[in-house]
Amino acid sequence: MKYKIKDVAKINKRVINKKYNGTINYMDTSSVTDNVFNDPKVYSSIKEAPSRARRVANLGDTIISTVRPNMKHTGFIDKARYKDCIYSTGFAIVTPFEDRVDPFYLYLVLTNNENTELLQSIGETSTSTYPSVKPSDIENLEHDFPSINEQKEISTTIKMLENKIYLNNKINTNLVA
Repeated sequence: MKYKIKDVAKINKRVINKKYNGTINYMDTSSVTDNVFNDPKVYSSIKEAPSRARRVANLGDTIISTVRPNMKHTGFIDKARYKDCIYSTGFAIVTPFEDRVDPFYLYLVLTNNENTELLQSIGETSTSTYPSVKPSDIENLEHDFPSINEQKEISTTIKMLENKIYLNNKINTNLVA
């Protein structure tokens, strides 16, 4: 059935409290590319962190840069270490309604080439000096979603393939060394 993203997810649901007292593990848009995360920049307090350090992500969320969508600064939060980070306001944090959509399937939908190209074309019409989209542009994307069971099957298969690719790349790196 065809749904808009806003029907299956909430965008930018949580932000960090300005009175937060603790270390900030900050991820800007250049810290994540095509689901590969760099180590976060660490700040001892919210006052030391960049003013853009505001977005909070949970396990199962998709992060997608609103700046230059074609650069694929996107990721899926499936490891606890990345859920404990604070993300730049340059990201839209997409939190799935898990009774309607499989979280990883939603990540696959949001980051497929068709949606990336569509967001890039929307971004190129923006009035800023570089291509950028608004969270509402992401919310209004439409997709024909299969049943939740089919979504889970697809997600499981893709995750297995990605894990095999990761392990093969690791083996290849060790062979070269």
